[in-house]
Amino acid sequence: MIKDFLKSHPIHKSIAPYLDLIMIPRLTLFFCIWPMICVGMHIGSFINNSTNVNITAVDPLTSILFIGITFIFSSISISNHIYDADVDEINQKTLIIDNYISIDKAINISKVLFAIGLLAIMLVDYMILFPMIIMFLICGRLYVSKNLHLKTNSWMNFIFYFTIGYFSILSGVFYKRYDSKIFELITESLPYMIPFLLLSGSVVLAINILDSNGDKISNRNTFALSLGVRLASALATLLSICSLLIGLYLNEPLASVLSISTIPFFLFLLARGQNKDIVRSVRYPILLLNFYVMMIYPLLFYPILVTFYFTKYYYWHRFSLHYPTLLVDND
Repeated sequence: MIKDFLKSHPIHKSIAPYLDLIMIPRLTLFFCIWPMICVGMHIGSFINNSTNVNITAVDPLTSILFIGITFIFSSISISNHIYDADVDEINQKTLIIDNYISIDKAINISKVLFAIGLLAIMLVDYMILFPMIIMFLICGRLYVSKNLHLKTNSWMNFIFYFTIGYFSILSGVFYKRYDSKIFELITESLPYMIPFLLLSGSVVLAINILDSNGDKISNRNTFALSLGVRLASALATLLSICSLLIGLYLNEPLASVLSISTIPFFLFLLARGQNKDIVRSVRYPILLLNFYVMMIYPLLFYPILVTFYFTKYYYWHRFSLHYPTLLVDND
């Protein structure tokens, strides 16, 4: 009865438009960002020999930190969605900005979110401001500059996602730095970040393949277009295998288990290369990342679950679209 009410009652069609302001950052972004922050916290604890698992204590400061970082990433996300509107339309992605929310209003919201995010992080740990500000300047300003056209460059497109991944993890490392010196912490944590960054690179390549039609029409050069789908798939598979080998070499359990679990999806992408294999190579590694991170930080389950169903509710009643979903055609 409750399911039918939430899915079919006409009142929700009138509620959904009021959620546009909340949804303009595309909340599904945080299925990647939140666990990567947790990965950084895990690495920080790991290199300081203080690793714990199944941490269920609620820490208000950690919650405020996550809210602050979430707002910073939301600001960056809005800037990128404004820039990507033409490509997203070609790729038949839902567009909220410029359809339901004006660009000027979205820009103002982005500025407010950035300011609130900085204040929230400052309350918890001012050192985390540095990676967040650097990331914002690179990904939220420099990368979306229409004068530089960095998004049309395949290398810069790839580096953008590496930058997001690196600073997401680094923020978690900084938060769990204990008594370590900052520069020593950066150098010591980098080798442990590499497996996760390589695996994120594999997912990015799969996304490039998925969006290749829109990128081609918009004259955006990605690795999927410059190398071709077959070579891009091979590179994605190679990166995932390298991630496993480095994780095993470092005796880092989370990276090793995550990599070995995701390699089969990239092997299918390489061997068969059907659309469903591309989609699986994007969705399932993200699912597995969240699943394994929840073994260490189980409280991550709650924001992920709420975000998943809140987003699903919005997209169904606003666009009649089943999204997000773990189902893939022909599953």
